[in-house]
Amino acid sequence: MAAKRLARIAGLVALAALAMAGAASAALPVLAPESLCSAETGRYESRYGIPPQLLDAISIVESGRWDDVRRATIAWPWTVTAAGQGKYFPTKADAVAEVKRLRAAGVRNIDVGCMQVNLQYHPDAFSSLEEAFDPAANVAYAARFLKGLFQATNHWPTAASYYHSQTPKLAAEYRDRLMKVWSGASGRTELASAVSPRSTLDPLRRPARDAVAGHTSPSSDDVAGREEARRIADAYRQARLAEYRLRRARMVETRRALGLSLNGY
Repeated sequence: MAAKRLARIAGLVALAALAMAGAASAALPVLAPESLCSAETGRYESRYGIPPQLLDAISIVESGRWDDVRRATIAWPWTVTAAGQGKYFPTKADAVAEVKRLRAAGVRNIDVGCMQVNLQYHPDAFSSLEEAFDPAANVAYAARFLKGLFQATNHWPTAASYYHSQTPKLAAEYRDRLMKVWSGASGRTELASAVSPRSTLDPLRRPARDAVAGHTSPSSDDVAGREEARRIADAYRQARLAEYRLRRARMVETRRALGLSLNGY
């Protein structure tokens, strides 16, 4: 009898927990796909000390599509770009399937999600394609990457242009386009020259004090942060190396077409 009573109590507790979970989930707003990217960019701007609406502006430039209802361009979370062609998919599952199809066809240079994170240059950014298309994970990684670029430049517009490319011409074109979106969103033209002090919110450079030993010792968060910083730096170097190789190949082709010597190249 005691065992039956305990089983009945356990069943009632489980039902109560399910009911509470259902009520909690019902209370949470379900965002439409067109609102997912902007919700996350706002959250991570605050978390990483990024100027208001800069990350949002980048997302619009990267994955923006026209919304007839809102009469505005909005970032779309299920965006896939390969070979210079961007596609917008109605669902996350469709976007994941497209990346799998591209990879099966041998395509590796693929940008995904709200922030169009490149899977070739950032191979360790996400644990799976499902995570890559999760707006929170996609925006969080892009925010950390952008913050790392700012730490190297101490200038937000420059960091934002390097988010796209370090090739001077491509970076300049991207920056011009981005500044129009950012200034339009903020209503403040002075943002184009914004310089911000280094934020103390950055988890990649957060020291941990060992009170017992009296010296600085890394916590698990610090170790994970430094590991991610290393991966971001590696991805950054790989992207720059790829751009250099592309510029060099184009220069060689041009000189060959003109019948010029290749000495020094």
